[in-house]
Amino acid sequence: MKKYKYLLCILSFLTLLSLILLNRYETLNTFNNNYVLEPSNEVKEKEVSVIKENEIEKLQKEYNNEDVIGTLEIVNADYKVPVVQGSDNNYYLRRLPNKEYNIMGSIFLDYRVNINTSKKLLIYGHNDKRIEMPFKILENYYDKSYLDDHKYIIVTSKERIRTYEIFSVFVEPTDYSYMKVNFEDSSYLEHLNMLKNKSMFNLDTYLSNDTNILLLQTCSTHKDYLKYKKKYLILAFKEISNKGIDE
Repeated sequence: MKKYKYLLCILSFLTLLSLILLNRYETLNTFNNNYVLEPSNEVKEKEVSVIKENEIEKLQKEYNNEDVIGTLEIVNADYKVPVVQGSDNNYYLRRLPNKEYNIMGSIFLDYRVNINTSKKLLIYGHNDKRIEMPFKILENYYDKSYLDDHKYIIVTSKERIRTYEIFSVFVEPTDYSYMKVNFEDSSYLEHLNMLKNKSMFNLDTYLSNDTNILLLQTCSTHKDYLKYKKKYLILAFKEISNKGIDE
């Protein structure tokens, strides 16, 4: 009888655990189900009319959130998501674009930069080895063939469409100087070359003091960096086109 009760307790525990994990999985997929937008899947520049149709304003109304300031699209990847920006870099770590609390978080722009005018943009998102997270797709860039087919990123705001081409892929466990956004003219090019030289791939890209860049950051699960408590996958892109609605 005791053995039967013991087995019944184990069965009940396993059933409860399965329900908890199922609920967690459904919660964590809220972002993928509700916040992945329809991409254009074209390498060519997006038509400025997309902005004139107030795409961002529609998203702000849909999510009831004026912190939605743009969209980020990986060309040829069926991946396009809203980008939010808070007053710090903590708020959207645990909130969706509609401000609902969720450990999935959002894709968000560093609060220190301007999506339309800054020379350097930093955009963050979560990743996890076991479950789908908003920036899990970035780990595909460890594969050079994937990189070659998905080298372009489009960032769209109310005012501009900025198109970028990748020039560096690396994992950073110790040096967080890549997060710097304010530079003297003499140090900016040094910073760009530092980012380029860290790349695990040799990507032949010309950089200058006039180069505008985009950095995407997420947690890395790369096998070579497992001993580090913190390690971030960094993708660096060079701006190749910047179109506004009045041009």
